Amino acid sequence: MERPEVAGGGAPAPGRGREATRERILTSAKELFTSEGFGSVSSRMIASHAGVNVALINRYFGSKAGLLTEILREDGVFPKLITEGPPELLTRRLAEHIVSRLYGEGTRLQRALDHSAGDPDLQSVYQGRLKTAFIEPLAVYLDRENSRVHASLIAAVMLGMGRVRRIEGGDALRAHDREQLTERVLALLELCLADFGTPDPDDP
Repeated sequence: MERPEVAGGGAPAPGRGREATRERILTSAKELFTSEGFGSVSSRMIASHAGVNVALINRYFGSKAGLLTEILREDGVFPKLITEGPPELLTRRLAEHIVSRLYGEGTRLQRALDHSAGDPDLQSVYQGRLKTAFIEPLAVYLDRENSRVHASLIAAVMLGMGRVRRIEGGDALRAHDREQLTERVLALLELCLADFGTPDPDDP
C-alpha cells in the first residue's frame, strides 16, 4: 500500500498516497480555519495538524491562501448557487442568500471567515473568487447580450450588502421585516438584469 507523505521530508509518495496527503492537508486546514479563524492559523499549524512537512503545503497549494482557495472551490456556495436550480428562480436564490448572510447565517467556515475579513490574504482570495466563482459563471449562465455587465451589477449589490454588514453592522436592515427585505433585494437584482435601452443619438 502506498503511504502518504509525512513530516520529516523524503521523496513524495506517488499516486494515491500523494492524493491522501493532499486531502489530509485540506481537511486539517478547513478544521483549523473553522475553529481558529483564517488569520490565526499558520501554515505550520496546518502542517502539524495534518502530520506533514510544511513544505508540502507550498508544493500542493502555493500558500495558506491557496489552500483556502481550494477549500472554497470545493465547498463554497458559488457557483453552485447560480447553476443549481430553475433559471427563473435565479434572482430569488441570490436574494435569499444575500439576506441570509446579512443575518449572519451560513456554514461554520463562512461565519469563521467573517471574523478575519480584514486579512489581506483573505481579501485576495475573495477578490479572485469574485471573478472566477461568481461574475464569470453568472455571465455564462445568463448567456445574453451584456451578460458580463449584468453579472457585475449583481455582484455590486451583493458586495454592497456585505460591506454594510461588516462595517456598519446592518442593524437597521436586520430590524426590517425579513420577507420584505428579501423582496426589496430581489427587486434590485431584477433591475440589474433589465435590458439596456438603445441610447438616443440626440441625447446629450
